[in-house]
Amino acid sequence: MKVLPRRRGAVLVNSALGVALLGGAALVYTTVNSGPSAAAGQPRARTATVAKGTVLATVSGTGTLVSPTDAAQDFTTGGRLAAVKVAVGDTVKKGQVLATVDTTAAQQQVDAANAALTTANANLAKAQAGVTTTTVEPLPQSSAAAPSPSPSAGAGGRGAGGSSTPLPQTTTVTTTKVDDAAVAQAEQQLATAQTNVANAQAALAGTTLTASVDGTVASVSAKVGDTVGGGSSSTASGSGSSKSTGTSAGSGSGAPSGFIVLTNPTGMQVTANFSELDSLKLKKGEAATVALNAQADTKLNATVLSVSSLPSSSGGGSAGASAVQYAATLQISGDTSALRTGLSATVSVVTGEADNALSLPTSALSGTGAGRTASLVQPDGTTQRVSVTVGVEGDSTVQVLTGLKEGDKVELPTTSGGNGFPNGSFPGLGGGQGGRGGAGGFGGGAIPGGGGNNGSGAGGRGGKG
Repeated sequence: MKVLPRRRGAVLVNSALGVALLGGAALVYTTVNSGPSAAAGQPRARTATVAKGTVLATVSGTGTLVSPTDAAQDFTTGGRLAAVKVAVGDTVKKGQVLATVDTTAAQQQVDAANAALTTANANLAKAQAGVTTTTVEPLPQSSAAAPSPSPSAGAGGRGAGGSSTPLPQTTTVTTTKVDDAAVAQAEQQLATAQTNVANAQAALAGTTLTASVDGTVASVSAKVGDTVGGGSSSTASGSGSSKSTGTSAGSGSGAPSGFIVLTNPTGMQVTANFSELDSLKLKKGEAATVALNAQADTKLNATVLSVSSLPSSSGGGSAGASAVQYAATLQISGDTSALRTGLSATVSVVTGEADNALSLPTSALSGTGAGRTASLVQPDGTTQRVSVTVGVEGDSTVQVLTGLKEGDKVELPTTSGGNGFPNGSFPGLGGGQGGRGGAGGFGGGAIPGGGGNNGSGAGGRGGKG
């Protein structure tokens, strides 16, 4: 193929550049690998010294701050709001009146229940009195005859008792009969009436909302004239939509939701999720550190209160796998007055600790479990494989129980060669001849990315010029 003059010039320039780069690479490689010692090309032996210190094993999780005393305040009796006596930011005490609804309907129910109770009491008294009847009955006949007057009772005179009053022959009998079934029915009606009175009085009391705990008003979700439901969130009268007048305390942040929400940072806790593996290491009473994401310089001390035995979440992972997490609740110690419910936090729990213990970097030991091995460096530079028993395995160090003593040097895994490049080789060199590059390009074996054999392997194909 005939090459035009301009094209031939470009080819020559690229060829000259390629030769120059190859020469420079060879010079660098020769300079780096040449040194006063023949051992410079060999991997450097790194060591770690057994020393005393503190070994900490920790697990981490993420969660939010919550207060056990945060509470939603809702009416037990719904109706039209007559008064709202607090605003967002107010501090209230337990038992303080927060709001009231119109009492007209509730008072009518109380009056009706009391009237029914009066009737039920009267009906019971009547049933217990029973029905009284009066009858006249004859007297039974006497078995002995009345004595007759004596003819000789006194000389020339009249006998005593010559005349007598007739005895009564009948008597009046009064009988009262109580119907036990009627009494039982009246007693049941009375009990029902008493229950209705208690319920009506409770409903009347429920038209006044009082604080169930001490705290600060975080939100008020309705205003005077709106209609609120009993035990449910507020809605504007006739509109069916909630009207918030303060900061929303949505359930998404872990805060309660209600007509009025009270918060109290006293006794603040944190609930955090941990991976299934880490959750198995958590135990009640373990110490922890809580870092607030919004205040990186704030570190709080905490203690594990409980660990849930039920999963709190499960997210999809790669290849259909799932990441199961378990929740733990931790009690924050110290002053929590400046904290707020819902702040996100990172929790680090100490699951193991060994103080003043012999320790080594974890990478200095081989194996898993309590039994490991290490390459002990002898004074003459030789190494000896020894068995090591470990205790607490920290995040980067491990406690040494037996097999090594303080001051012993242990060989660490080699990570680099003598000239600073991995395996002691210069990138792009040491491989076979690269494939032929395209016009104006380099072959696969040329710098960069050399090392292929006959254009295959790592060298790859040359780029198109």
